[in-house]
Amino acid sequence: MADEIHVGKLIQKFIDRKNFKRTDVARKIGVPNTAIYANERQESLQTRNLIRMSHALKYNFFMDIANLLPREYESSTQLVADKDLLIQQQAEELQKLRWENNLLKELITAKK
Repeated sequence: MADEIHVGKLIQKFIDRKNFKRTDVARKIGVPNTAIYANERQESLQTRNLIRMSHALKYNFFMDIANLLPREYESSTQLVADKDLLIQQQAEELQKLRWENNLLKELITAKK
């Protein structure tokens, strides 16, 4: 598949961009140096290994992966954004209804 994401290359690019030494990364994760090089060659990694790498390097590789997926894919973030928009619209409508209600009360009071 042409649109597959190579997780190892994401890790390699990050390590190179930050000028980290593989020995330091390996030490943080508690694996031999060769494991870092092996991970960089892997197209995919087990989730727990990527989580360990993310924690050790204080970097969210999962966000990078998510950003490489098509925008039209649904995510919980999108659902939250949709809910937030709906809440905002409802708050605006509520404010308008309160204003109209107060106006009607004033008109009724003025007629008495």
